[in-house]
Amino acid sequence: MIDSADGSHEDKRRFRNAVIGVGVAQLYAWGVIYYPFSVTGKMIAADVGLSIEAAFAGYSSMLLVSAVFAPWVGRAIDRRGGRVTLALGTLWAAGALAVAATARGPTSFYLSCALLGVASALVLYDAGFAALVQVAGRQGRRAITYVTFLGGFASTVFWPITAFLSERWGWRTTYLVFAAGLVAICLPIYLSALGRGPDVIETAGSADAHAHPDDETPLEGTARRRAFVWFATAIAAHQLVIAGLLIHMIDAMRQAGLTGEQAILVGMAFGPGQVLARFAEMIWGARFPAVVGARISTLLLPPALLFLLSGSMSLVLALCFSAALGMSNGLMTIARGTVALALFGRRGYGAISGDLALAGLFSRAAGPLVL
Repeated sequence: MIDSADGSHEDKRRFRNAVIGVGVAQLYAWGVIYYPFSVTGKMIAADVGLSIEAAFAGYSSMLLVSAVFAPWVGRAIDRRGGRVTLALGTLWAAGALAVAATARGPTSFYLSCALLGVASALVLYDAGFAALVQVAGRQGRRAITYVTFLGGFASTVFWPITAFLSERWGWRTTYLVFAAGLVAICLPIYLSALGRGPDVIETAGSADAHAHPDDETPLEGTARRRAFVWFATAIAAHQLVIAGLLIHMIDAMRQAGLTGEQAILVGMAFGPGQVLARFAEMIWGARFPAVVGARISTLLLPPALLFLLSGSMSLVLALCFSAALGMSNGLMTIARGTVALALFGRRGYGAISGDLALAGLFSRAAGPLVL
């Protein structure tokens, strides 16, 4: 399926390498930057002398810093290309995890959160999407879908890995191992799989002449501004709910009467939910405009919340809640990239992606504190 991009054999090879490489790198980066705190938060709080609430505030500050830097990162990718930006971001992320691993008090902990916030802006989805659109050209929607499909396994893979390593070696050693993995895995991928600059935007898939629901002129003027405001608002509202539920999920399951192992299992169901929704997008998404996925994502949230508010929380019900939440998040993650591409076009996509991330990340930062 990944080889289906139109163009020369060389174009197809570059497209395939970029999609698989960025997908693997995104899976790893999300797994070691965003998800570990759900498992290690209490350990970190105890070690650095903070309440769990204060530790979660540090986590939220990481998201706020990421929001502030996201527009700048997007514009940097537009100017210089994704290869350099993501490679340098990977080194920064490794250093930030190392700083977190050596934190001995509140000051150094909050510093590490700020550094990880910059790292998130540099290497997670919004930056990855901007880099992919440069390489994939008119196959940008397909590339984004494939990458988010791989990235959807991050929580499923890394929550149990984080729990296993932190129980045996401690959270500090776990973070150092994760930092080393960024340099050993993600850095070579970005250096080899991405083009050297923004001039590669037309080199892969640009010959695609097939009719597509999103093949239309990007919005301009008032319509463009109005669409941006509405789409940014939708992203912000969705991220507020998802982030608030996700960061508290494992502890909430324990408080609902599930064992620690069952709570981890419930958390792991979030990933397959994301992957299932993204697989559906891979198979059927091209038949519909990108905005359809965003609408379905929004409609999945109320059932997920009803599962959570149902009173009793059996393991089966908890798994349904987590899977529905994952499906909603999986579709919206794709929509963030593909709807923006359909509405606003490829030129200056990094800047648009960064501006949209600003709204979503501020809400994601508020979610753990509001919910």
